[in-house]
Amino acid sequence: MPVDKRADETLPQDLQDTINTFIEQANITEEHNLDTMPMEYFVNLIEKLKEYHNYPLVMDLLRILEQNENINTNKQN
Repeated sequence: MPVDKRADETLPQDLQDTINTFIEQANITEEHNLDTMPMEYFVNLIEKLKEYHNYPLVMDLLRILEQNENINTNKQN
């Protein structure tokens, strides 16, 4: 089921573009039944989010990603 969402128009344009590109790629991945999305879309999203640390939602998302990374790292050790 494709995601029918767009970034909030009150966000800076470059952040909107990065979020919307990520959503579009997620939809393409699902539409074509691909197992994974190219990592560059995740990296681009995270790097762009880091530039906007003054948005609480961005910081919440980054904390969640960091916690998940720490959990995965601990599982590997």
